[in-house]
Amino acid sequence: MTALIGISIVLILTLGVGLAPAFSRKAKQALSVNEYFLGSRGMGPVVLFFTSMATWYSSSLFLGAVAEVYAKGIGWIFAFTSTAISGLVFYFIAPRMQALGQRHRFVTQADFFAHRFDSRLLGLLVGLVGTVCMIPYITIQVVGVGLIFDIFTDGLVPFWLGALIAVAICALFIYFGGMTSVAWTDVLLGIVFVTSIWFVVGMILFDAFGGFGSFFEAARSRVPELLTLPGPKNLEWGYFLSQTWVIGLGGYMWPHLYMRMVAARSARDARRVGSLITLASVPSQLPVVLGALAAAILIPSLASPDTALISLIGDYAPLWTIAILGAGGIAASLSTINSLAHSQGVTVAQDLYLRLVKRRPSESRIIAVSRAFVLITCVIAYAAALTKPTFLWTILANTYSGVIQFFPLMIAALFWSKATKQGAIAALIVGLVTALLFSYVIGTPWGIVAPAWGFVANVLTLIVVSLITQPARDGAGATTVSREAT
Repeated sequence: MTALIGISIVLILTLGVGLAPAFSRKAKQALSVNEYFLGSRGMGPVVLFFTSMATWYSSSLFLGAVAEVYAKGIGWIFAFTSTAISGLVFYFIAPRMQALGQRHRFVTQADFFAHRFDSRLLGLLVGLVGTVCMIPYITIQVVGVGLIFDIFTDGLVPFWLGALIAVAICALFIYFGGMTSVAWTDVLLGIVFVTSIWFVVGMILFDAFGGFGSFFEAARSRVPELLTLPGPKNLEWGYFLSQTWVIGLGGYMWPHLYMRMVAARSARDARRVGSLITLASVPSQLPVVLGALAAAILIPSLASPDTALISLIGDYAPLWTIAILGAGGIAASLSTINSLAHSQGVTVAQDLYLRLVKRRPSESRIIAVSRAFVLITCVIAYAAALTKPTFLWTILANTYSGVIQFFPLMIAALFWSKATKQGAIAALIVGLVTALLFSYVIGTPWGIVAPAWGFVANVLTLIVVSLITQPARDGAGATTVSREAT
């Protein structure tokens, strides 16, 4: 009951913050596509930072990452490096995307790629890949929130009901408020997540070990295998290095995160946020590692590592802290569900619907299509979540097979004028097929993850095919964007 109170407070606040922009005086007027999709491209650095970071952290961090560290040790700390790399990607790419997006009214990657390479087909392919990859991503968030409800309330709110409540709340404020509602709820949820997990993990460490120094000494003496590589699971260096770069370079290629780049108020704000993301990579994720290691020391051979943090509270923290930790877990999940569902609606409307219809529909029609697919996405994600897939972190990592393919295309589009549409299309297809082959047929030699193999195939294909298809020009879009980017 204590946890349910804390979770309920977070849900009520989330719904209130999410609906406030939708029913404000300004929002009583009809929403424009620009406002619903991108918050009128007016996100300042504070909101942009929180909506970017909160969307990045999800139930795969709160549950899956805890289980990974508990079982495999500090090999998971590649996430620190990958988040820092993603911040650098944001720092260098986002200002350019903001400026180009403002000038050409880009909303998604598909808009940018279709314009740069003068290829409607490429725009469709990018939109399709992004849409497909987001389905398992949002599904594991719904699974996470259902598990948190079930575990933290001791079954009082069962999995199916908890997942339904979370999905319904997100769908409601996204439907009415669009990007502005999503961004402001992310500010709330990001603050709740970081403060709650630091507070609870700190209490556990001081109660059980007497402080950080004693904790690290206990870890060194009792679970040394978790503090070194390759660790108890013989983690290969190929896995560590390839996963670091795949997530680091591919992180802000997700459709919902790319949209934050073009939603920035200015290029200067986007650059500031990139710096903040890089600096925040360690303090925002460190408590997850500390909590998992503490659980490995205090509760060895835990049957369900996903529940490591909640298992510690009963013995090493006041019972009321379960409400705080539950609130943090719900915040981590909701902040990703809302962004993914909103982005899915935008992506389908912008990248697929508008590219397939012959005439430009009205703004109200475009928003209606986007809203419809927000609801459809929520229904599909909820239905898929009821199957309760396991290995949440593994599922998320595998979805990078698709989005990492956008990174070479983006670099080439911005900085290599000789890149052609034939090269871009071939690179996207070959990279994706290669990643899938290594995932499900060939395996992962030397531990190098499948998305990394796809990335290499993508780069080689892009270079070779673009050089072969020279000197054909790809149209005014290619020339214009290449010059503007430099």
